[in-house]
Amino acid sequence: MAFAPPYHQAVVKAAILARVAAGETVKDICRGDPALPCAESVSIWAREDPVFREALVSARRRADWMRRFAFDEAKAAAFLARVAAGERVTDLVGAPGMPGHATYRYWRRTQVSFQEGLWRLRGFRYARLKEQNRRRWQPRWRDFDPVMADRILVRVARGELWALMLQTDRFLPDRPAAMRWRALQPEWDQALKIAFGVGRRVRARARCTPELLEEITTRIATGASLRSLGADPHMPSAETLYAWCARWPDFAREVERAGEFRAWWYHDQINEIAERHGPLGLAATKREAAPLQRRLNRLAKRPGRKPARAERSVGRRG
Repeated sequence: MAFAPPYHQAVVKAAILARVAAGETVKDICRGDPALPCAESVSIWAREDPVFREALVSARRRADWMRRFAFDEAKAAAFLARVAAGERVTDLVGAPGMPGHATYRYWRRTQVSFQEGLWRLRGFRYARLKEQNRRRWQPRWRDFDPVMADRILVRVARGELWALMLQTDRFLPDRPAAMRWRALQPEWDQALKIAFGVGRRVRARARCTPELLEEITTRIATGASLRSLGADPHMPSAETLYAWCARWPDFAREVERAGEFRAWWYHDQINEIAERHGPLGLAATKREAAPLQRRLNRLAKRPGRKPARAERSVGRRG
C-alpha cells in the first residue's frame, strides 16, 4: 500500500531503521504502530531504493549482534552469583537464561567489570581448593616443585611419552599444572624441550619385540595404518615405524604382508555390505561402502611407507 508523500518517507525510513537496529523486526514494527506503513510497503521500498536496502541489512546485522553479544548487566550479575554459589562456569555457559559460549568469551574480552568479578571468584575458589586439598595425591594446586620437575625431565629423556606419563601417574602434576610450570619457569621449559628431543631419539632406537611386531601386524591386517598406529600413545610414533621399515627388511616384509591381509579385510567388509543390501540395493551399497573404498584406495600401495627417492626416479625413467 502506498503510505505517505515522498518527503515523509525519509523520516519513516529513518525511524524504521533505528527500531530494527534496536532489535525489533519489521513486521512487529508495522503491526504495532498504525501510523507506519505495512511490512509489504517496507519491502517495496527496499527493492526500489538500494541505499535503504543496504541500510536495512546493516540494521538487521546490528540487531543480531546486539541480541547475541550485547552486555546484559542483570544476566551477568546472575551468572556471577551462581559462580559464587559454587557452580562451575562450564556448566553455566549455554544454560537457559545464561550467556552462550561466544557471548561469554566476548564479555570476558570486552567487559572489565565482568572479568574482574570472574577472576576474583575464581581466585577464591582456587585458594579454597588448595587449602582443603580435595585430593591429597593431586598436585594440581601445588606450586612449582624442583624435585618433581627434575624427575619429569629424566623420564621424558628416557623416552616416556609426556602426555601419557602425566595422565597415568597420579603423583605427577596433570597437564594444566605442567603447562603452567612451563610458563612460569622458562629455564625448565627449555630443559624440557631438550629432553623431548632426546626422548624422541631414544624411542627411535627402540627395538621391535616379537610381541610388538605381532600387535602391529594384527592391527594393520584389521584396517589400521602406520600413521594411525603412531597416533596411539601405547605404540611407537609414526616416524619410528617408518624408520623401522626403511632400516629392517624383515619388519618391512611383515608389514607388507599385513597390508595384503588388510586389503582382503576391506574387500570382505564391502562384500558383506553388498550381500546385506542385495542386488536391488545398489545405491545403498555404494553409499555405505564408499568410505571403506576410499580408505582402501589410499592404502592400496603400501601400509604408509613412502618409496625412496631413488625408486621414484627409476620408476619415472622406466
